[in-house]
Amino acid sequence: MMKCKTLRGALFGAAALLAAAAPARAAEPGVTDSEILIGLFAPMSGPLAAFGFDPLQAAKMWYEEVNKKGGIHGRKIRVITEDDKCTPTEAVAVVKKLATVDKTFIVHGGSCTAAAVAAQEFVTREKIPFVMLNAAGDGAVIPPTRYVFGAFGGTQRTVGATIMEFAIKELKGKKIAFIAHDDDFGNSNWSTAKAVAERMGAQVVAVERIPPRINDVTAPLLKVRAANPDVIISTAYPAPAVLIAQKYAEYGMTKIPLVQAVQGVPIPAVFAKNVGNNAALVNFYYGSPLNDLTDGPKQQKWIQLYKQYYPDRTPGAFMTYGLPSAMAITMALEKVGKDLTREKFVDAMETLDFDTGVLAGPIAFAKDRRDGHRASIFIKFDGKTHKLMPGTYFWNGKDGM
Repeated sequence: MMKCKTLRGALFGAAALLAAAAPARAAEPGVTDSEILIGLFAPMSGPLAAFGFDPLQAAKMWYEEVNKKGGIHGRKIRVITEDDKCTPTEAVAVVKKLATVDKTFIVHGGSCTAAAVAAQEFVTREKIPFVMLNAAGDGAVIPPTRYVFGAFGGTQRTVGATIMEFAIKELKGKKIAFIAHDDDFGNSNWSTAKAVAERMGAQVVAVERIPPRINDVTAPLLKVRAANPDVIISTAYPAPAVLIAQKYAEYGMTKIPLVQAVQGVPIPAVFAKNVGNNAALVNFYYGSPLNDLTDGPKQQKWIQLYKQYYPDRTPGAFMTYGLPSAMAITMALEKVGKDLTREKFVDAMETLDFDTGVLAGPIAFAKDRRDGHRASIFIKFDGKTHKLMPGTYFWNGKDGM
């Protein structure tokens, strides 16, 4: 009997020694009992800083608001910010630094699609959640990859689908002329717009594919005029969009509605100044992913909050675009609970479906969807005043895929 007790004691002692010697489960990067570390980046310098500086500041503002209310399950959010200048090489370097040197829990950032796409390979290989700030191009989220979430302002497929639906439903277009660039963005615009036109029974009487750097739109506009459409849609970038509006007026087509996608009118007042002729805008409309005019009543809550945080800075047109992605991140963190891991965070992101109070429609992800926002509103703009058009327009996520 004594031998049995001695053996049992020896076994328990050995087990205790093994348990003491076994390594503890590695802590999740960027997570402590009191803190969640997030790497936040955007273009904060260079020619494209206007797209990222204010959205990044808005995201920081949101995180601070969450911290003021106690944080996430007792943890406060701390951010490390970096400037990617909207270039692919800088974006990759920034993401690698945030993930491997700063050891952030996730990376949150990117205002330009090409830069976001460039970082995709690294975050996928290293299994680091990457939530884009306000970049929205198709290439970053279609096809979906597990660790990347984005399109918080609608993809180019959303732009093409919603602008065609608006032209047909609200403007009663039956014969549509469509102008798009001959690049990947233009391909995405056109693929969904074409599918929506077919589904809704409208005839596309002219399709003009133009280079992004075109400096003379005479030929395509002559072809559009010859086709005699009852609505003209343009998904051109800002400089070609100005040329299109100018030539459209010159050729006496202003009785025909001209609908411009959001990418061509980043700042309406600047667009009108560049067109230089308000007669060209008597029948002009543009799209937006927001739920209101940029400075409309529904946006004022965020504008006033921004001014409280940054009293020396007037928020730019893209400021509120930085809020929805930060909201999604904090909502997913709440869903996970106290036992926070990167994999659980990704799983939680896939379940989100909520109204931001910023965008025209909800943010909704799924296992097979990483393009979170798929809605637009439309605004009539005569060069001076804005009129919000009725309705919110949605891409069904199927047309043109």
